Amino acid sequence: MKKLSILNIKGGVGKTTSTINLASALSEEGKKVLIVDIDAQSNSTMLFESYDIDALSVSDILLDKNIDVTDVIKDTDFDNIDILPSNISLAFTEKKILLDVTRSQQNRLKKALEQVEDKYDYCLIDCPPSLNMITINALVASDEVIVPIKIDKFAIDGLGYLLESINEIKDEFNENLKFLGCFITMDNSTTVNKEIKNTLKNLLGEKMLDTHIRHNVSVVESTFEQKPVIYYKSKSNASKDYIKLAKEVFKNG
Repeated sequence: MKKLSILNIKGGVGKTTSTINLASALSEEGKKVLIVDIDAQSNSTMLFESYDIDALSVSDILLDKNIDVTDVIKDTDFDNIDILPSNISLAFTEKKILLDVTRSQQNRLKKALEQVEDKYDYCLIDCPPSLNMITINALVASDEVIVPIKIDKFAIDGLGYLLESINEIKDEFNENLKFLGCFITMDNSTTVNKEIKNTLKNLLGEKMLDTHIRHNVSVVESTFEQKPVIYYKSKSNASKDYIKLAKEVFKNG
């Protein structure tokens, strides 16, 4: 099972949309995919209609090593896609992890996912817009990480810090972690967009992925239908772009 984190410390850049549509693109190729929602906003969980405040969630996995992760994973209505759900309890989980000094704090998600290593082809982790202990758990559990970027006035702000932090986690906790690169979401053909994309290309070099996700109203519409855009409108620009992105990101796996 190849494990990929989708991460940016900024909100509103398309992390959840990218997670669910990359998962859908893989599922369309017959790959079995597990989505792990580690964002307390629980948008991935809600889209797949798996939200339940009273049920076991990823919070329980992070806090109790004796829970069987297969008891927490839920089926979705889409072939080949399962989800390890989140709920609001995750907002209080980091503090509890930090207070628990009886075992390692950074590798809890990694150990839980080892239980289903042979059940899935891919695991995609939808990360929160922050670098906290829960995000560190995601990166320690991951083989690779990609960073979605929405172009705006602050597009590059914090990117250096984020990439530095990924390297630090690689050095300290997960020597096999690979930063695959950044990709543009909600892209428009404007002069400003082109200028910032050139700046990012100069900054990142080969770590600037070739595929950009075009701005497309179908993405917003798909959330109201509670479907990945790939299933909502397969011929839309966003669907085509996410299928292309999946091929670029997973070309070696």
